[in-house]
This record gives sequence, C-alpha cells and structure tokens, in this order.
Amino acid sequence: MHELAEILKPVEGIAREAGEILMDYYGEIRHIDYKGIGDIVTEADKASEKLITERLESRFPDYAILGEEFGMSSVQSDNCWVTDPLDGTANYAARCPIFAVAIGLLHNGTPVLGVLFDPNTDRMFSAVKGGGATLNEVSIHVNDREKLDPIGLFGFGSPVLEILHPFIQKCGKGRSLGSAALHICSVATGYFDGSFDLYTKLWDIAAAAVILEEAGGSMTQPSGAPLFPLSSDSSAYQGHDVPFLATNGRIHEECVNTLKEEKNNKRNLR
Repeated sequence: MHELAEILKPVEGIAREAGEILMDYYGEIRHIDYKGIGDIVTEADKASEKLITERLESRFPDYAILGEEFGMSSVQSDNCWVTDPLDGTANYAARCPIFAVAIGLLHNGTPVLGVLFDPNTDRMFSAVKGGGATLNEVSIHVNDREKLDPIGLFGFGSPVLEILHPFIQKCGKGRSLGSAALHICSVATGYFDGSFDLYTKLWDIAAAAVILEEAGGSMTQPSGAPLFPLSSDSSAYQGHDVPFLATNGRIHEECVNTLKEEKNNKRNLR
C-alpha cells in the first residue's frame, strides 16, 4: 500500500479536475436519466467519474475502484477507491450550487483517506487516517456541544425528515443540503452537531467518514454498532443502503439512545 500522506495531494488534484468538469457542464445539462424515484444521473456525473477512474487506474493499477455510475472494477485488492463523481446530483440538475466530488480509499474495509471537493466554494476537505483533517490545508475539528440542543444544527437526508419528526424536535434545527458527504463534513467543521441518514450508499460516505473521524467525530450505524470495517462480501459494495449516524462524538450516545426510544415507541404503537 502506498504511503497515505504521499498520495493525498495527487488525489486532491484529481478531485479538483473532476470539479472543473462539473462546473463546465453546470447550467448546461440537456439530458437527465432516472435510475429510480428521486435518483438521477446526468452527463456530468458520467464525465466526472470517467476522469476520476482513468486517473486512479493510471496511478494505482493494483487498487480496486468502486464508482457510483460504473460500479466495481475487476481488480481484486485489499485497497479500494470509492468515488462519488457528483454528490448532490438533484441540486446540480436544478442549478442549486450545493454539490461536491468525493474520493475515498478503503483498506480492508476501513476508510483511510478521504477527499471532498466543493467546486462552488473552492473548499477542499481532506484527511488521512492518523493525520488529522483539514479544510483548504487548515485543521478542522468538530464542535464541543455536550448534549442535544434546540439551537444545534443537524443534517438529514430528505426522505427521513417525516419518519424522524419527534427526533428532529429533540435534536435541534434540521437541515437537508441534498449531499450526505457535505452533511458529514459540516459535522467535521463544527457547523453541524450531527447528521443522520438511512438511504445513503457507500460512495456517499466513504470519503467523509475518515474526514469526520480525524476531526474528532464519531460515525456508526444508527444503532451505535460499528459501521466499519466492511467485510469483503458486504452488500455495500453492490450499492445497498448504508445507514449512518455521524456526530461530534460528545452527543453520540444520546443520539443513539434517542433513536432507539423513537424506534421502540413506533413499535409499541403498532
């Protein structure tokens, strides 16, 4: 395996190139394909992923690559790049400037490197395991909120907003940016106290997971069970949902317990 600190800058460069492609297409999208209800893909997604894949294959031919649009490569390896060429496609297609490029590296199922580039604001979030997290080369850290607070911000995927109505009332002010990766990075920078989603995919969270961890936060399954490492036969590699709870760490146990109470209350009502 390559030294993580040595490959971080090249990967940032790839993410920046992909971001430039997105901005070239931005506002000029002429065709949208529907993969499912509320799940779309544009020519920009495909062009961005094509560039990312070509660049990574050239530099790391012995690493596997999993991309949102083109799936898993045929390479067998303990190291797997997980890429989202455009996290926030619905925003992008609607000309809403909230989207990003995400490139993460998993080693034996654990995120060890993450890069997230927001081409709208020129923000580059980066981290390698054990090396801290940065935003444009400045160290970032989660906030120090000790408990769920009505004034705290908490990110949610839009499909869970109605399901979790009571939880949202307890956790603070809900926000749905339309990008799970940007939600998690908002926790890493201390803007959000936490983020929760049930319907994300591995490519939505792989890069941001290590950024959050290195910023001092916690990320698990909503039940509190570990999210990583993934087993080699995990369904996440086939595009199945990967629910997560990401927080500043200090409120994590309270969030887990609150979600469990919510789940039990719904079960009792049935």
